Amino acid sequence: MKSSTKYKADEHLPDIAFQVYVLGQAGLAVGQASLMHLNSDCRHPDLSNLFALTDVTKAVQDHLTQVNADVATMRQLITQPEKVPSVRIGRHCRKPYECPFHIHCWQGITDQTIYHIPYLKRPREAELEANGIQYVRDIPSGFTPGDKRAAAFVETVQQQTVAVDSDAIQAELEQLIYPLYFFDFETIDYAIPAFTGCKPYQQVPFQYSCHILEADGHLTHCDYLHTAADDPREALVISLLDHIGGTGHLVAYNISFERGILRHLAEQFLDYAEPLEQMAERLWDQLAIFRRHYQDYRFGGSNSPKSVLPVVVPALSYKMLAVQNGAQAQALWEEMIAEQETAVKQKMIKQLRDYCHLDTLAMVEIHRALLQG
Repeated sequence: MKSSTKYKADEHLPDIAFQVYVLGQAGLAVGQASLMHLNSDCRHPDLSNLFALTDVTKAVQDHLTQVNADVATMRQLITQPEKVPSVRIGRHCRKPYECPFHIHCWQGITDQTIYHIPYLKRPREAELEANGIQYVRDIPSGFTPGDKRAAAFVETVQQQTVAVDSDAIQAELEQLIYPLYFFDFETIDYAIPAFTGCKPYQQVPFQYSCHILEADGHLTHCDYLHTAADDPREALVISLLDHIGGTGHLVAYNISFERGILRHLAEQFLDYAEPLEQMAERLWDQLAIFRRHYQDYRFGGSNSPKSVLPVVVPALSYKMLAVQNGAQAQALWEEMIAEQETAVKQKMIKQLRDYCHLDTLAMVEIHRALLQG
């Protein structure tokens, strides 16, 4: 049984096949192997179809030869005097999830490695490994990555390139309609849906922050944080409609996330559907600027806000905050709504508001930096 909403062969098959192998070694004949997983068609409050079964018997049988080989390797490893196996770092350290030993194995890595190169095919990567090359800076000039995006990344890192198309950026910024609403949700995604109409892992917003920038440069801030254990969505929607006017672009970073949440809210709360759909249509993606017109080797191959902000607006930092990412915000929100001690609860509320406030202020300051060229 897995908490996934579907069968993922690369992730689940080795696990299931190993369990079948163990049962077989114990003398139990397995006639069928299935993965029980969450059902994406389930909707709260009817949880009768929360789980689904996927028959993987044939795939497991085909994989047992690999399991036998893996077990032989495991037995060899546990008999070695040195209990920490010597394993080369690579993309496997983060795929399908980050390994618990990632920090240990990557200690001492000081620069962009060949495993940071996007779209680099495995044979080309293996060629670099065979020649003892670990860092992008050490890749010889004659090497051809085989993909123009990989080649562009290598060149950017090696040449320490900063490529900013100021004209294109200004042209995009000139299309924006003021006031600008720099906007960000914080959400919780329960595996077992807890609120009406939600499916497993439905992104349920419990907080938002919004910085409003007028054409004359005047900046104001508004926000909402749900502090009780009931469904936060309708109260959040009412606050949202009160704070965001009928004209002006909503600026977000990677708008597919915010757009999906707004449309889910529109589907669930039909009385507010029209203005919520209009908000979804008014979204403008700040991330697009950095994908199309702004490349900097210091981003480290990532265009995430946490990578862009220290370069574009070095005066702002998340390092001093108690909450530094969305996962921490989720965890703290659950603690906060259950907290009974008023002083402790108020401290948690402040920490959540400070984090979400910085998320949208960061977009404002990035916008201002882009305007300056």
